[in-house]
Amino acid sequence: MFHGIDITSIPRIRDMLARHGDQFINKCFTPAEADYCKKAGRTNEHFAARFAAKEATLKALGTGWSAGIAWTDVEVINLPTGQPTLKLHNKAALFAQSLGIKSWAISLSHTEDLAIASVIATA
Repeated sequence: MFHGIDITSIPRIRDMLARHGDQFINKCFTPAEADYCKKAGRTNEHFAARFAAKEATLKALGTGWSAGIAWTDVEVINLPTGQPTLKLHNKAALFAQSLGIKSWAISLSHTEDLAIASVIATA
Protein backbone atom coordinates (compact mmCIF):
# COMPACT_ATOMS: atom_id res chain seq x y z
CA MET A 1 0.00 0.00 0.00
CA PHE A 2 1.19 3.51 -0.86
CA HIS A 3 -0.20 6.72 0.64
CA GLY A 4 0.06 10.41 -0.23
CA ILE A 5 -1.62 13.47 1.20
CA ASP A 6 -1.60 17.12 0.17
CA ILE A 7 -3.19 20.36 1.29
CA THR A 8 -3.66 23.29 -1.10
CA SER A 9 -4.56 26.92 -0.52
CA ILE A 10 -7.81 27.79 -2.28
CA PRO A 11 -6.90 31.51 -2.51
CA ARG A 12 -3.66 30.46 -4.28
CA ILE A 13 -5.60 28.44 -6.86
CA ARG A 14 -8.16 31.27 -7.24
CA ASP A 15 -5.26 33.66 -7.94
CA MET A 16 -3.72 31.27 -10.49
CA LEU A 17 -7.08 30.99 -12.25
CA ALA A 18 -7.51 34.78 -12.26
CA ARG A 19 -3.97 35.52 -13.47
CA HIS A 20 -3.42 32.67 -15.91
CA GLY A 21 -6.91 31.39 -16.76
CA ASP A 22 -6.96 28.75 -19.48
CA GLN A 23 -3.17 28.52 -19.59
CA PHE A 24 -3.15 27.27 -15.97
CA ILE A 25 -6.19 25.05 -16.52
CA ASN A 26 -4.79 23.44 -19.69
CA LYS A 27 -1.41 22.79 -18.08
CA CYS A 28 -2.75 21.23 -14.88
CA PHE A 29 -6.13 19.69 -15.66
CA THR A 30 -7.61 17.41 -18.29
CA PRO A 31 -10.52 18.75 -20.35
CA ALA A 32 -12.91 16.50 -18.39
CA GLU A 33 -11.61 17.83 -15.05
CA ALA A 34 -11.89 21.43 -16.22
CA ASP A 35 -15.41 20.82 -17.47
CA TYR A 36 -16.46 19.26 -14.15
CA CYS A 37 -14.93 22.05 -12.06
CA LYS A 38 -16.51 24.81 -14.16
CA LYS A 39 -19.98 23.23 -14.08
CA ALA A 40 -20.03 22.00 -10.48
CA GLY A 41 -20.20 25.38 -8.75
CA ARG A 42 -17.64 26.36 -6.11
CA THR A 43 -15.16 26.24 -8.98
CA ASN A 44 -12.11 27.32 -6.99
CA GLU A 45 -12.67 24.61 -4.38
CA HIS A 46 -13.06 21.89 -7.00
CA PHE A 47 -9.93 22.93 -8.88
CA ALA A 48 -7.97 23.15 -5.60
CA ALA A 49 -9.09 19.69 -4.45
CA ARG A 50 -8.06 18.15 -7.76
CA PHE A 51 -4.75 19.99 -7.65
CA ALA A 52 -4.15 18.54 -4.16
CA ALA A 53 -5.10 15.07 -5.43
CA LYS A 54 -2.50 15.26 -8.19
CA GLU A 55 0.20 16.24 -5.66
CA ALA A 56 -0.91 13.50 -3.27
CA THR A 57 -0.82 10.93 -6.08
CA LEU A 58 2.79 11.75 -6.91
CA LYS A 59 3.65 11.42 -3.23
CA ALA A 60 1.97 8.00 -3.18
CA LEU A 61 3.94 6.99 -6.28
CA GLY A 62 7.11 8.30 -4.65
CA THR A 63 8.11 10.21 -7.78
CA GLY A 64 7.28 13.84 -7.17
CA TRP A 65 7.61 15.70 -10.46
CA SER A 66 11.11 14.31 -11.10
CA ALA A 67 9.93 11.36 -13.20
CA GLY A 68 8.67 13.54 -16.05
CA ILE A 69 5.03 13.03 -15.15
CA ALA A 70 2.76 15.78 -16.48
CA TRP A 71 -0.04 17.32 -14.44
CA THR A 72 -2.55 15.87 -16.89
CA ASP A 73 -1.12 12.35 -16.49
CA VAL A 74 -3.05 12.24 -13.20
CA GLU A 75 -6.80 12.69 -13.65
CA VAL A 76 -9.51 12.81 -11.01
CA ILE A 77 -12.72 11.30 -12.32
CA ASN A 78 -16.03 10.66 -10.62
CA LEU A 79 -17.75 7.29 -10.58
CA PRO A 80 -21.49 7.22 -11.34
CA THR A 81 -22.06 7.37 -7.56
CA GLY A 82 -20.14 10.65 -7.43
CA GLN A 83 -17.20 9.06 -5.61
CA PRO A 84 -13.88 10.43 -6.87
CA THR A 85 -11.19 8.09 -8.14
CA LEU A 86 -8.07 8.33 -10.26
CA LYS A 87 -7.29 7.57 -13.86
CA LEU A 88 -3.59 7.67 -14.73
CA HIS A 89 -2.18 8.27 -18.18
CA ASN A 90 1.21 8.08 -19.91
CA LYS A 91 4.23 8.12 -17.57
CA ALA A 92 2.12 8.10 -14.40
CA ALA A 93 0.28 4.98 -15.57
CA LEU A 94 3.53 3.26 -16.51
CA PHE A 95 5.10 4.08 -13.16
CA ALA A 96 2.03 2.84 -11.24
CA GLN A 97 2.08 -0.35 -13.30
CA SER A 98 5.77 -0.89 -12.45
CA LEU A 99 4.83 -0.70 -8.75
CA GLY A 100 2.04 -3.23 -9.27
CA ILE A 101 -0.69 -0.77 -8.28
CA LYS A 102 -4.11 -2.25 -8.96
CA SER A 103 -6.51 0.22 -7.36
CA TRP A 104 -6.83 3.72 -5.93
CA ALA A 105 -8.86 5.19 -3.10
CA ILE A 106 -9.03 8.96 -2.78
CA SER A 107 -10.78 11.37 -0.51
CA LEU A 108 -11.20 15.09 -1.20
CA SER A 109 -12.36 17.76 1.21
CA HIS A 110 -12.22 21.54 1.55
CA THR A 111 -13.09 24.54 3.64
CA GLU A 112 -13.32 28.08 2.31
CA ASP A 113 -9.53 28.40 2.45
CA LEU A 114 -8.02 24.91 2.15
CA ALA A 115 -8.47 21.81 0.04
CA ILE A 116 -7.04 18.45 1.06
CA ALA A 117 -6.64 15.15 -0.74
CA SER A 118 -5.66 11.75 0.58
CA VAL A 119 -4.65 9.11 -1.95
CA ILE A 120 -4.10 5.42 -1.21
CA ALA A 121 -2.80 3.00 -3.83
CA THR A 122 -2.96 -0.75 -3.35
CA ALA A 123 -1.01 -3.39 -5.17
